Amino acid sequence: MSGEGSSARLSWLAPGPRTWKIGTVKFLHPSPQSSSRGVTILRVVFGALMVVHGLQKLMAGHAAFAASVAAMGVQKPELIAWLVIAGELGLGTLLVLGALTRVAGFLAAILFASIWFVTEAGKPLLTDASGVTAELLIIYFALSVAFVFLGPGALSLDRKLARQPARGR
Repeated sequence: MSGEGSSARLSWLAPGPRTWKIGTVKFLHPSPQSSSRGVTILRVVFGALMVVHGLQKLMAGHAAFAASVAAMGVQKPELIAWLVIAGELGLGTLLVLGALTRVAGFLAAILFASIWFVTEAGKPLLTDASGVTAELLIIYFALSVAFVFLGPGALSLDRKLARQPARGR
């Protein structure tokens, strides 16, 4: 295999800074636009998962969720249950839409840190069971904090209302 075609196919093996391309996505040096699209995908999926969790609690019934909150020894379980349901539904919806993204991320981080404190504090991070204790809460907390710093991404109401182009994150 000689000629120009084979060297073009193997150019990524050559020394020096190179990027791998599939379509318009550069893997080693992504453009601000592709990074912004990635943030949008994460935001929408994360927000949708929050909404699903809130809907599950709402569909099972507030009383059932409040009873499980009360079993954890939380004071005012009825109020806390409503706050958790409203937080997951409301903040999840804001994240899906990309509206008030940084504020929603901050409040979601508080929500998930609070849930961790009530349900998992004092437990060891690694146990005999597979996985990490509260790993979903840790991931949700980290994603929430990330959106405080990253913002909404390319497609969002935040950008639409601010009339900003989708440059960078």
